[in-house]
Amino acid sequence: MCEHDLTAPLRLPHLSDDSAVEILNFLYDVLTVFESRYGDQIRRYYDEHSQHNLIESDQHLPDDDPPF
Repeated sequence: MCEHDLTAPLRLPHLSDDSAVEILNFLYDVLTVFESRYGDQIRRYYDEHSQHNLIESDQHLPDDDPPF
């Protein structure tokens, strides 16, 4: 995986309104195609990694023990 310097300024050229809209539409189309191809893998990745952030309940506590 490549690292990006997020502190470096991203210099973009001046575009006409039409060009900006065309490029944006192209990027949306690319993302749509990418997600349709890799969406299951992306969701699986995030699901697996979000499980590490969940707090698991202490299974050693009695069922009638109040949560607080």
